[in-house]
Amino acid sequence: MLRKWILSILFCSAALGLSFRPATALESIVIAYPTTSSQFTPLWFARDVGLYEKYGLDGKLVFIQGGSVLLQAMLAGQAHASQNGIAETMVAVLRGGDVKILGVTSNIFPYTLIVAKTVKSAKDLVGGRIAVNRLGDVSAIGSRVALRNLGLNPDKDVTMLQVGGSPQRVAALQSGSVQGAALDFMSGLRLSKQGYAVLAHVSLNYPYLGPVVSAKFLRESPALAEAFVKAFVEGIARFKRDREEGIKALARYMKSNETDILNKAYDFIANEFYAENLEPEPKSFQELVDELSAREPLAKNASIPQVFDLTIVRKLEREGFFKAVFKK
Repeated sequence: MLRKWILSILFCSAALGLSFRPATALESIVIAYPTTSSQFTPLWFARDVGLYEKYGLDGKLVFIQGGSVLLQAMLAGQAHASQNGIAETMVAVLRGGDVKILGVTSNIFPYTLIVAKTVKSAKDLVGGRIAVNRLGDVSAIGSRVALRNLGLNPDKDVTMLQVGGSPQRVAALQSGSVQGAALDFMSGLRLSKQGYAVLAHVSLNYPYLGPVVSAKFLRESPALAEAFVKAFVEGIARFKRDREEGIKALARYMKSNETDILNKAYDFIANEFYAENLEPEPKSFQELVDELSAREPLAKNASIPQVFDLTIVRKLEREGFFKAVFKK
């Protein structure tokens, strides 16, 4: 009897031990982003709704101001993955940087050139200052295109100042330290509502943003790189599908309670900005190559296979992942 009782205790203890065994530990991954623009909301939203954890990741999101600085941090091993501008990442790849662009999350390059209330026309910008995040990044490219469209020479007629992300550029414009700033869609809406003039809209069909990983991380942990892409893409899909949750996330991250602006920003980001397949479009890629070639000779003959590593994206496409997560 005693022997049966002892065996029973041991069996129960073993069963309890199994039932309370901790779950498989999450793999830590540092995910960087270069600006606090509204267009990055799905990257943060994926964390809020537990999608990094769903795919086995402990996603630590860090802000590293400016796409070129972010890439330097990735090369130094300070971040494993990011969503970053295709243009500056492409230049880094062509110069031998050990990073990989895994696809394109947006094929729309949207910037609004907002100017100080004293500026009435393009000629009033001559001799003035334009706020950008970093020289050579997407905000600078957007500014250059907008200025050329207005008949100005961006290299001679204005001075571009590196001031930081959208909030910093807005602050610089409001303080009067700059005469113009190329801003994301939502920031443009908010400032125009405050009486600032929109001098130019730039909406180019360039590959704009995409998931980027360090090549070392991809070589050593391809399954984790794939998990990052899956979590991020599912975050985009959920953001697009759930309007109420998406608007709440925009309101929280952009610190806004302006219902009209939040609705317009959500509609743009969810319905126009984010793609549902990360494959680069050859025509839009060539247009970006043409834009960059004027200042970066290495870009002149760049090709999609040279710039992108589409192994993960094409694997997920074959497996039906995109169709599954973006289903209505």
